[in-house]
Amino acid sequence: MTDRLNVSQHTQLWDTFRSGDRAAFSQLYDLFSADLYRYGYNLIRNRQLVEDCLHELFLHLHENRARLGPTDNIRFYLYRALRRRLLDTVTRLNKLDSDAYNFDKAEFVIQPYERLLIDEQILDQQKLILIHELNKLPKRQKEILYLVYMKGLSYLQAAEVMDITIKSVYNTVNVALKTLRAHVRLCV
Repeated sequence: MTDRLNVSQHTQLWDTFRSGDRAAFSQLYDLFSADLYRYGYNLIRNRQLVEDCLHELFLHLHENRARLGPTDNIRFYLYRALRRRLLDTVTRLNKLDSDAYNFDKAEFVIQPYERLLIDEQILDQQKLILIHELNKLPKRQKEILYLVYMKGLSYLQAAEVMDITIKSVYNTVNVALKTLRAHVRLCV
């Protein structure tokens, strides 16, 4: 999950962690590890190296928590610490020239979490459009669609509920769906 903490919450969480609270350490990891991994991977395209540095960073934080200074922005603190750790490791391992290290060749990749959020936003937008268009349909079409698609009744059951022929149900559903398709296509 993304970091939604205000300044006082950052300060309180950090101070609680520094005092030795395991739940606070766990919360730090839960709040920031995924973002830190994505950031590190966008800097250094080496999954194993980023994972190792990230784990080393959290291990270092845990072991040295009493000596850590205060902060009112944990994300900034952790991004800076991970970046330094990655650069030091890359330089030490001679895998990359530290002077060539920059964002010029970095490709930002949408990770599964971001893709999920984007898909949810698109789905929410599509639902709003669909609901808007559904509400514009005539009452009879709305009622049949409600019975068949929202309540899971068969066409025969919907016909019996509405006291109309099954052929009328088929025709009404067909017309309603054609209307929705046409209007939704125009909106999207």
